[in-house]
Amino acid sequence: ILHIAFGDIVDQALALNGATARRFRFLDVDAFAHKSTIHVLEYEDLPLLPYAVTSYVWRGLPPHPNVKSPLPRFHVKGCEKDDPLSVEMLRLVSLAAEQQGCKLLWLDALCILQADEDDKGWQIQRMYDIYRSCKECIVAPGGLQRLTSLTEETSWATRAWTLQEAIAPPSVKCLFEWDRGDCYIQSNMSMEVKEIEKGVAAIANLKTTLEMAMKGRGVSMHDLKGNEMKLPSEDFKIRLFGEMSRDRPRVRELIDAMDMKGKPGMYTAIWRCSFMRSAKFPVDVVFSVMGIMGVTLDTSIFKKEDRLKATIALMQGILGRGEHAEWLAIATKTLPHPELSTLPVFPVLDAAYRPLLETKDGMKDIGDIMDSGWRLANTPTGIMNASGYFRFNALATSVKQSQQETTSATVFSSDTTGNWEVVPQGSGSHTAVLIGQWEQYNNGAFGLLVNLWNQCLMILKEHDVGKFSNVGYAFVKEEVLQTGSW
Repeated sequence: ILHIAFGDIVDQALALNGATARRFRFLDVDAFAHKSTIHVLEYEDLPLLPYAVTSYVWRGLPPHPNVKSPLPRFHVKGCEKDDPLSVEMLRLVSLAAEQQGCKLLWLDALCILQADEDDKGWQIQRMYDIYRSCKECIVAPGGLQRLTSLTEETSWATRAWTLQEAIAPPSVKCLFEWDRGDCYIQSNMSMEVKEIEKGVAAIANLKTTLEMAMKGRGVSMHDLKGNEMKLPSEDFKIRLFGEMSRDRPRVRELIDAMDMKGKPGMYTAIWRCSFMRSAKFPVDVVFSVMGIMGVTLDTSIFKKEDRLKATIALMQGILGRGEHAEWLAIATKTLPHPELSTLPVFPVLDAAYRPLLETKDGMKDIGDIMDSGWRLANTPTGIMNASGYFRFNALATSVKQSQQETTSATVFSSDTTGNWEVVPQGSGSHTAVLIGQWEQYNNGAFGLLVNLWNQCLMILKEHDVGKFSNVGYAFVKEEVLQTGSW
């Protein structure tokens, strides 16, 4: 449906004029990598040929002002206001895809009809399948205008859609600027760096790169024979995913989500990750994770600002399959959402498009207050109505606010709501409900912790007959559950 030589690309935006809506489209890898041609193919079903997908940010790092490429850049019809695509970058992505044994490449900017809302909706509903069915995902953290060095910060880990793109594929590689050849970067784990084009670019496993970024300093480099190599700089530190003094929870939770793929606890990490990311349209925060959670929503029935309605629909879909409410207690230091109190308040974006969350002490950077590194085991199952009320069975008891400063078997503390006392059933102002047990994610990059305060309570206030709102969470020792009448 498109066949154009690099030299024939002109200033006007590329359009897939011969395309049929609601079809899958792919770039021919060999044509892009070796024949200086953009060749887009169309399929009724996902192809049997092995293909790669691309993960990148639409508004990434600008080109280096003093570096000129002989190859052009271009816009695609329907997204003229976003960054242009660099043919040189796409050529390198194609080389990476080819090295991984892929014949085709999927790129949302070129493979979705960006000016056709019907095609976009159809593709979004199938986005998870596109990524899940690929052979490889190539991550370009700084966008598709230029390569990014390992030491440059990018916004890739802050964007909603890149979460699914990191988790759904069977294999994910990170593409970056590199001139040191094949080697290993090592700390307490080993990161293999494999050259894509000599002196220009290389790839490495995404999860290992994330873990190495978490380690910060204390790394070394060796060639394939084990000989030590000099680091690129004395202060070498991987910053592709942010500055770890600020972005550590965001990176940690993504690693946890990748570790827990297909296991209980993955959804908790996904929910947390989604709160630490942003999208151009709020509803896309939900659409970007629905496939990972096994739900396909009709995107056409939601407005671009309708994050709340879409979130409730996603929860209903999860519970409807008999799954657990793994979104409970994902951010125990924040205020509950006023209309959906089993979740935190939705983040707001600052001037740099970084999410902020409201706490009792005011607005805070989400990285400073988001819980990470653990999940709740044994969260309840149940049903949810269209207003977001969650009906479930769990142990519960009456509680009231306490003025005691020390905790005991009958008095416990909440980070956000103060101290509470267990009282006889029906005599308290609130109800404490047991919603699960604290359980650390197990990853070799992080030490194991022992937590005796591992029973998680949700504190509820009845605001109407039979209707309750969550006011906060508390973690208690098991002895608290043996007092009063649960």
